Amino acid sequence: MPTLGQTVLAGADGLDHVVLWAHSCEMPDPWSWLGPDELLMTVGLCLPTSSKDQVALIEHLKRAQLSGMTVGDDQMAPPLTPEMFAAANRLGFPILLTDHSVPFITVGRTVALANEAGQAQQLLQISRLYRALNSVPSNPAEAIAAMENTFGIRMAVADRVTGALILPGALDPSPETVRALSRPAKEREATNLGDESGSARKTKAWELAAVRSSVLLVEESGSRMLDAFALTHLKQAVTVAVNNLHTTYMLTVAQGEHLTSLVLAGQMPIDVLAEQCQELGLTEDAMVVIAAATDKPNDLLTVLHAAGVAHLPRRTPAQLICCVGHSAVDAAVSAVKPLAQAVGVSEPFSALTDLGRAIDKAVWALAAAPRQPDGVAKYEQVRGSVLPRDNETAHEIIETVLGPLISADARNGRLLITLIRFLANDRSWTATAEELNIHRQSLGYRLRQIESATGRSLKDSRDIAELWVAVTAWSIFRDKRPSRSTG
Repeated sequence: MPTLGQTVLAGADGLDHVVLWAHSCEMPDPWSWLGPDELLMTVGLCLPTSSKDQVALIEHLKRAQLSGMTVGDDQMAPPLTPEMFAAANRLGFPILLTDHSVPFITVGRTVALANEAGQAQQLLQISRLYRALNSVPSNPAEAIAAMENTFGIRMAVADRVTGALILPGALDPSPETVRALSRPAKEREATNLGDESGSARKTKAWELAAVRSSVLLVEESGSRMLDAFALTHLKQAVTVAVNNLHTTYMLTVAQGEHLTSLVLAGQMPIDVLAEQCQELGLTEDAMVVIAAATDKPNDLLTVLHAAGVAHLPRRTPAQLICCVGHSAVDAAVSAVKPLAQAVGVSEPFSALTDLGRAIDKAVWALAAAPRQPDGVAKYEQVRGSVLPRDNETAHEIIETVLGPLISADARNGRLLITLIRFLANDRSWTATAEELNIHRQSLGYRLRQIESATGRSLKDSRDIAELWVAVTAWSIFRDKRPSRSTG
């Protein structure tokens, strides 16, 4: 259209691209503000000056599937380099020049008028989306299916931290793809997935402002209706579904933790316990407890939930303890092992009244897990361990051997950590000093204070054995108070 004053500078092979919208943007990352099939209009403020950065800009815009770019002929843009034009020609990405006498609003209104019918179709599609979602307000899986049907896409939602598919749809990306697309936007690139016929399908990711950091994965199809306008509504609808799922699950976690506390305290009739366990999905006659060493128990809960493992959870600052069905123990261990420092597994048991003893066995196995090749230990494998088997014995050893080191005093806490790292490093002064970032003389001073406080020598084999058992018991049982009578 001659009245629009456009001159083709490069990328003529892309002149047949569909243009759904024309948008002015002067941000340094215009691909973050415009979507597929949209035309970038700029006076040049968003254009970098170096040829290398100009080429990178064109590549970013192409990956974001913009229709092209038109630059205002107002002498505000930096010189456009031959390298930039070469990249545009190679990628078939049109670079246009808008005559200074033609306002950008004229270009924008022309595109809008030409696409009126398409925009009406978009609005109708968005309306159908919300009608479909209103019919499944409390079922995230059905909500995802409704969105896929509305837009003709395949999608899934992954947890950013763990990479677990927390809301799978028709899209079934590999774990490697999920990890690649879950990286921050500046670090990831579009990833190709192959279908059964061997053809490539491009999957893109968008971060969601959900309660827990999540990423929306969408497989692009031949449809061009999923532009920035439709994507905004899609992301909002998915965010609601993810938040509903997370809220429901965390309520289930709270219910499970409360039930676990009542079981351990013996404050609920066994028939009520069995009924509530069935409500939480634990319907098997035989159960197992797994104990995982972690300082991020919520991450492990996320992967367990994504794996579909029903469980009774109990979180501590250093562990996640879960009661699961016996048939689900392998799935539970496989889910948490990549994120846990070590995992211990109890023997099977059938009555919830045995839950406390099963927890102790799982925690006892956890102590031996770091020495296993895969970091997983079962109770029956570590019967010969010298560690205490119950809370009361453990706390007696801790108090008798460590004495004042277990007080809340900052100085004693520092000494306890020093002792733990010294023993973990096989009493290597160099390794311990480097790990604690202190001088060897400072380490020697602390070790003498430890010997004075505990009354035990770090050169005597018997004393070292007692200290090792005590600090190991402290790391395992510190969050479990002994149930002693006050009578």
